[in-house]
Amino acid sequence: MALLPLAAVLGCAKPAERAPVPSPRASATPVATAGAADVIGALKLVRQEYANAVPPEGGAVSDATEYAESQLFTEQAQSKFAAIARSVDETRARAISDGLRRVAGLVEGKEPPAQVASEVGRTIASVEELLAGTVPEDIRGPVLAVTRADQAIAAEEIVGEYRVAVTTGAARPIYVRHDSTLVQLPEQSGQAYLGVLLREKRTKRFLPASRVTAVLSRDGHDTAVVLTELWGDFHQYGANVALPGDGPLTVTIRASAPAYARHGDMLTHFVSPVTVTMQGRVQQGALHFDGHPIAPQDADYAIGDDVLQARAEAGTLREAGPYRVGMIVEGPEPIWLWQEGAPVLQPVGADATNHLEVVLLDRESGQLVPDARVTLTFLDGGRDLGSATLHPLLSIFSHYGETLALPAGVKTVRIHVDPPPLGSVDRPRLDGVADLEVPLPSRREARRDAPRCV
Repeated sequence: MALLPLAAVLGCAKPAERAPVPSPRASATPVATAGAADVIGALKLVRQEYANAVPPEGGAVSDATEYAESQLFTEQAQSKFAAIARSVDETRARAISDGLRRVAGLVEGKEPPAQVASEVGRTIASVEELLAGTVPEDIRGPVLAVTRADQAIAAEEIVGEYRVAVTTGAARPIYVRHDSTLVQLPEQSGQAYLGVLLREKRTKRFLPASRVTAVLSRDGHDTAVVLTELWGDFHQYGANVALPGDGPLTVTIRASAPAYARHGDMLTHFVSPVTVTMQGRVQQGALHFDGHPIAPQDADYAIGDDVLQARAEAGTLREAGPYRVGMIVEGPEPIWLWQEGAPVLQPVGADATNHLEVVLLDRESGQLVPDARVTLTFLDGGRDLGSATLHPLLSIFSHYGETLALPAGVKTVRIHVDPPPLGSVDRPRLDGVADLEVPLPSRREARRDAPRCV
């Protein structure tokens, strides 16, 4: 999509010029409130990409692709705000516009990433005032999922990059995938539910595709339980377990590294297994742990950032079955597949033309869906030009992608989603396949004729 020359829309200002900061109580229309999340998502992508594009001291480009994306997302943030600026009071609009221009000037000047991150942070804070303390509708579901998870946790330990937590309670209905159908496991008496939450320490994002076991130990007697990956109010690994009589109980959780393909930003993260031992007690048939406060995520990350970034990159999202789906077309780039317990480079092929990505969200909860099987069919009218199966990928937001040679003449893409193999807790979820056909998006490129502020 061609974007307007934003210097003509917003003008240029020197970085030293600072508009007055508006009062947080200043009014904002529903249009402005709805558009604020898009601006925030684009700005957070600027901060993410620029840190990988320019060395800490600034003055040069270390990764041309990341730098081009930094420029693109800077321009998108300006464009998205220009679309709502008339719905914002003049003083506030001027402050935000000035912040966006300063960010653009710092990016164009290849200033140190810390300086760019600081200016982005200030500008995001100004935009967030439009939300008047409310959670953007686009991320209400993910924020609620993390809130519910934190409230359900009985104990949590942080080991390296991982958060490992347990949730307990009465036995719950558990459904497992059998072929394409979710089937409820038979209920048994005398059981309690044991769930494990595996999350990123920094962000509280849930980690998929791990093999998780719990070992219940007392007086030298161990009982090992394999936990099933489950979709529910929040992602977890769980099982109904038989507990011994009242008394102390040691619970050891072992989780493998996520068996997931990944982009370079996740290449060195979550590549080792993790083990956590917690002391609990059985009392009147229930498992209890001493209370532990849940440590907050890092200050530079807000819950739902990954969904905001996914939406900013994908643009249009369409509904299909239980999902919301978006597609992104980029230039070719390498990915790392997970093979035999380690990431293995899949280099860019000599004939590769594009990296294609699909964003997949649960319509009900608004959360990014892991583990599904996503297949693309390339079409020219009714003519089938070929197909590709995408890899689930860990990155700044989880998605599905592949680098390939896009057939010539593609006009539309049929996206087919088979439900993820993970089960569900309490009731069936993410059941059934989904299909939709979308126009092939334009390849995402940075503008080369963007105005420069000096």
